[in-house]
Amino acid sequence: MDREKQIQKFIPQEYWLIHAKVGGLQTEWENNGEKRIFNSDKAESIKKQTAKVKATVQSITRKERSESQPLPYDLTELQRDANKKFGFSAKKTSSVLQKLYEQHKIVTYPRTDSRYLTSDMESTMVERLEAIAGAYSTEVKPLLAKKGKVLAKKVFNNSKVTDHHAIIPTEQRVHLSDLSTDEKKLFDLITKRFLALFYPPYQYESVQFKLDIAGETFVAKETHIIDLGFKTLHSSTNEQSSKTALNQLQQGKQLQVHAVEMDKKLTEPPARLSEADLLQGMEKFGLGTPATRAEIIERLISSEVVERQNGRFHSTQKGKQLMELVNDELTSPALTAKWEKELEAIAHGKAKRDDFLKKIRQQTKQIVSEVKKSDKSYRAHNLTGSKCPECGSFLKERNTKEGKVLVCSSLDCNFRKRKDPKLSNRRCPQCHKKMEIHNGKAGTYFQCRKCNVVEKATDKKQKVNKREERKLVQKYSANNDQFGTSLGDLLKQAMEDKE
Repeated sequence: MDREKQIQKFIPQEYWLIHAKVGGLQTEWENNGEKRIFNSDKAESIKKQTAKVKATVQSITRKERSESQPLPYDLTELQRDANKKFGFSAKKTSSVLQKLYEQHKIVTYPRTDSRYLTSDMESTMVERLEAIAGAYSTEVKPLLAKKGKVLAKKVFNNSKVTDHHAIIPTEQRVHLSDLSTDEKKLFDLITKRFLALFYPPYQYESVQFKLDIAGETFVAKETHIIDLGFKTLHSSTNEQSSKTALNQLQQGKQLQVHAVEMDKKLTEPPARLSEADLLQGMEKFGLGTPATRAEIIERLISSEVVERQNGRFHSTQKGKQLMELVNDELTSPALTAKWEKELEAIAHGKAKRDDFLKKIRQQTKQIVSEVKKSDKSYRAHNLTGSKCPECGSFLKERNTKEGKVLVCSSLDCNFRKRKDPKLSNRRCPQCHKKMEIHNGKAGTYFQCRKCNVVEKATDKKQKVNKREERKLVQKYSANNDQFGTSLGDLLKQAMEDKE
């Protein structure tokens, strides 16, 4: 809701960016780190005075930098990365991860809040590398040649491991063919993060060139990779930087300005929160635990206070009313952080349990009293004029993955139906448009609203698509002694068995 308020208050502003082509280089206008110009007259003036003149290399700044190997995953960070890279919800990540742990036994305990390992685990590294060697031979072979030496020693820290250590591969041999597509994706994230511990840091040189053009500063930047280190594990970064004309420049050198362009843009409001953003915020404020955050998010959705649209969370009318009706203190994540701090003090013997419970009781009485005295009331925003055919209560309209549905507003009634009939893949024999699918007393049937054509689900024999065809052929070829049986006979036999 805080993000929603920022978006609603946002007023877009026009601004301009200026780019100059200088001696074959692409440069950007900059003033004390700011590249945007919010005055059109100023932007036009800079464009005119810098066109077709000489540019002078004002300064060259080179800095060698190093990026350390990332630590292995805890559950929350794995959920964030899986959401960013694959669009997985936190709940889906937890579900897939549980299968990798429980069913395949190829990753360690998933519900952890630690990204470190205990010192005694260092002796198990070679076994873990050998277990994944078949699936990651290119990456693992050179590591085994070095006897599985971990270069990121900081990962072994007993003081930062509580109940469970970070999520890493186990000593169980991995067979990627046994995993589903989603399981492979998640296991690859975990494995690449684990393998990064055995690689050196990523080292590079950042170079910045400042050019003076008619008194205005234009900047060009590039990066020279010294050692890819752990980033060799990611194909997108597995390439050396090329030597460009920038690398040949010297301070004081003059270059011809060939073209100056001005781009008009609008400032944009902050984006609505993704699942990765929400998980990060929950972790920051201590809301939930790694094991419960996914369920908290799903609860927000099932309670209809937020909607997930294209991977982003939107507040609903119900959610907005909730924030208006509830006591302000209860809507602040700071309250949970305060409670967690007090509970931690009790655990360490620095505060009394009875004092904490007394405060909670007083606060509860105060809030309930406020509700009783309040003249505010909740108004269902999605009530329709239609009534439930089973109990007579008004129906509510809900947005679901299946489309819009009508549900009974009474908590004691389970009536539910689609508002917009679902379209099937069956085509109308007259107009050839997709027909609606319905479930009636006589079973499933298809109907074309335009032509009023009705067909029973059993009117036409179901066609076997190419994928089903391949599966059936493999099945009956493997199990049938008469392997030479024709494709037609195999499919005929398969469809007879299916019926």
